[in-house]
Amino acid sequence: MTGVLPLALVLYWILEYVVRRVSYPARMEPPGLRPPWIREGSWAILISPGFWLSHYFTNRTSHFDGGDAILARRILIERSNLLNLVVSSVFVLVGLAATVSTRGRFGWSLVADFAVLRYFSRTVEIGYAFGRDVMKPVESRSGLDKHARLALALRSYIELFFLAIPVYLLFLPGYCTLIKAVTLSLSVGTLTNVGYGLTGNHEFRALLVFPQVFATLSLVLLSLASYISRPDKHQAL
Repeated sequence: MTGVLPLALVLYWILEYVVRRVSYPARMEPPGLRPPWIREGSWAILISPGFWLSHYFTNRTSHFDGGDAILARRILIERSNLLNLVVSSVFVLVGLAATVSTRGRFGWSLVADFAVLRYFSRTVEIGYAFGRDVMKPVESRSGLDKHARLALALRSYIELFFLAIPVYLLFLPGYCTLIKAVTLSLSVGTLTNVGYGLTGNHEFRALLVFPQVFATLSLVLLSLASYISRPDKHQAL
């Protein structure tokens, strides 16, 4: 399975770039824009390509003219949030199709590696982005009010269920059917029965449930409460 990991990483980078590029409001970009390279967030280039690309394109919008920067940043955030939800839901079907292939074959391994890369990348991105926003609250640079932020958090919360299903389906032997993988994802994502994912021999693969747990906590226990209580800009004036 590790033999196809580099290919899976390249394909995942391409997918993330397409998602961010489609979300990016290129028509609003000033002609000849060439923003300087920023080192902040470079740690995520391999760990979470989506987070790094989001940071890269967000930095580009900061060089837009006047109020276009705020509007462009909002468009980028909302579009990528929605597109990631769509991609993750579609990939559930891809993971289900991979179960038809023999475990360890090229097709199965490629999908499995791709699924786990996306799972870790997105949970890191969601957990870090929302958690940082709560722990270090700053004035919004995207013009998003608390209702828009709540919508973003809810879509990300739903996406976590879809992200986990193909990983559980392909990596946890006891959950190799769709209904079992869905049940486990719902149990972990709602924090009602995390132990459902711990098999009798407690192999390292049982730890795969915890990225979903941590990302869910950052959304449910931190982000949602903060966003609901955060006053809108016009209310604070």
